[in-house]
Amino acid sequence: MEENEELFDESLSERINHSSSQRSLSTTVFNILCGLKNLFCSGMFVKGSAFVLGFWHPSKGLRAIMAVIPLLVDIYYVIASVFKAFICRQFQTPLNTWLCGNTSSTNSSSGSLRDNLDRIEVVDLLSLVSSSAVLMSNATFFWCMWKLQQRTVYCVTLEKAFCTAGRSIWVTLNVSMLIFGFFIVVEVFWFHFTFKESSYGIFLNFLSDLPEWAILTSSWMFVIITNAMKDCVMQCHAEIRQNFIDCSLDDVIRIHKRLCKQMSSTSESLKVWFVTHWFMLAVVVVIYVASMLSFFEQAIDWYHLYQHVLISLLGIYVFVYPSYCAASVTTQCNRMLRELNMTTDEDWPTGHPFCNRSQLALFLQYAQYTNCSFQVGEIAFGANFAWFSTLIAMCGLAVKVL
Repeated sequence: MEENEELFDESLSERINHSSSQRSLSTTVFNILCGLKNLFCSGMFVKGSAFVLGFWHPSKGLRAIMAVIPLLVDIYYVIASVFKAFICRQFQTPLNTWLCGNTSSTNSSSGSLRDNLDRIEVVDLLSLVSSSAVLMSNATFFWCMWKLQQRTVYCVTLEKAFCTAGRSIWVTLNVSMLIFGFFIVVEVFWFHFTFKESSYGIFLNFLSDLPEWAILTSSWMFVIITNAMKDCVMQCHAEIRQNFIDCSLDDVIRIHKRLCKQMSSTSESLKVWFVTHWFMLAVVVVIYVASMLSFFEQAIDWYHLYQHVLISLLGIYVFVYPSYCAASVTTQCNRMLRELNMTTDEDWPTGHPFCNRSQLALFLQYAQYTNCSFQVGEIAFGANFAWFSTLIAMCGLAVKVL
């Protein structure tokens, strides 16, 4: 009898230990999944990418050295593109094997300029334009990040932009990072298996994708900054609508004036990059889309077709998406004024100056002349410019068809 009880106790203890171990394992797995979820809903990936590329406060310490690597790679590809487009087919040069690959040169510099230009292939010219655009975009963004901390106190800083970003914006950007990162990794290993490159060749191919990843990172950082600018607009709207006691119209104007300083100062700090990025990428996108059909027809294998599609999608993404983000800031400012205009005296607390419709009309008249928005110089970048960017991305195909 006692032996049966001992066996029962041992079996019961084993079951308890097994169930406790299962609960411990499930708790560990649950904690790991929660940690991964919180990490994916945070800005650690974007901040880490910006730090590695030297975009995160390059004026502090030796972080500027990190930006030298992608910029040197950019410069190398610009020089190589110049050689391939204008030198390799026109001149015999000892640099052919390094910068020109296996390009044969059957002609010397003799012949007319028109004949030399006719020998330039579209792919070489396209490579030159795109590499120049990437270099100028990355260089100007690095310069803007360097000067960002020297702006006035009204400028939206990187810390403020990252702190105010919500979970939705982080999930969107992390999904974008995951998608483009996956496609780039596939392109690198596909290149390895197609051309049987060594580990050193894989490293060089990864290094060649660094400029494209840098321009993606700069676009994501711009998205975060514009999102913080929209938060400034919503805070201004909430501050105007809160309960005022014995306030005047001038008090409301001071609140809006502070918002205008935030918008103008932040836009000014990013103006050089935004104008350069928008203009250069507009040229690249038009040429790429216009040449897309011919590249599809002339693709010698699936790898080159995949590479061209990836570069085309990346170019369209980094051109159109920042344009819509800049336009969304202007849209948010206009939406605030539109919502204020649609209010009546019942929507305002007692003592608020906007209980008097004439005071609200005076404020709206003042606000219309402030040009409070995302500004490119003296021009407000609004929804019309965003749609115009999309039209530019599509017009290349129309040029090709016509």
